[in-house]
Amino acid sequence: MKIAATDFDGTLCPIGEPIPAENIKAIKAWQAAGHKFGIATGRGLTLIREALARYADWQPDFLVCNNGAVSVDGAGKMIHCQAIAPEVLQGVLAMPIMQEESHSLLVFTARSVRSIRPNPDIPAGLVPPITTAEALALPDVVQLSIKLATPAEAQQVCDAIRTVYPSLGGNINRSYLDINAVEADKGWGLQQMLADSGWQGSELLVIGDDKNDLPMIERFAGFTVATAKPFMHEAASKVYPTVGAMLLANM
Repeated sequence: MKIAATDFDGTLCPIGEPIPAENIKAIKAWQAAGHKFGIATGRGLTLIREALARYADWQPDFLVCNNGAVSVDGAGKMIHCQAIAPEVLQGVLAMPIMQEESHSLLVFTARSVRSIRPNPDIPAGLVPPITTAEALALPDVVQLSIKLATPAEAQQVCDAIRTVYPSLGGNINRSYLDINAVEADKGWGLQQMLADSGWQGSELLVIGDDKNDLPMIERFAGFTVATAKPFMHEAASKVYPTVGAMLLANM
């Protein structure tokens, strides 16, 4: 048995578009051959499930969400959860950059997402509003997500937060900065999922297209897609046209 994990946005499907039919066909063939397939994403559980709801005849065997902070099996059972310490959450939400009105700010728990300031790219009905005080009362906050103007600004904000709170890490995807516990990245999250699922030792293939995919690509000698930027081509052990092509080549 082999295990494959793919990033979602920009890798499994173009951003904002459905999963291409060729990828779905290859995933079904992969699973029919007795292999496991899952998604490793910066999205929280609510948002990735919403994106997958249209595919009634196919579902992944596992989800690694919030850049590795959370994982669930195919039935939705929690495999692991790495929350941010409450006192650290309180401190980082009080930082001036986190209170800047021009930046959207989402708060993710292990199973839900709330909005202190809405993200215009996400339908409001999926992300109920919440105050900062209410956010601080939530159990198991695993991620804060803030949208900046550019990837460079996202990196600057990440560095500033880590200087004050070294127990936090930043996962950057385009101009989005996801703030997680420092341990949490896609490589670490997949490792936890494998160990807790009893799949440790199985061959794992990973594929992604952007900076927050680098930890899993570097840890597992992973792949990227042709549409990824040059720095991803340099980091990956191989470049494939699509996720489906990767699965079929490694069947």
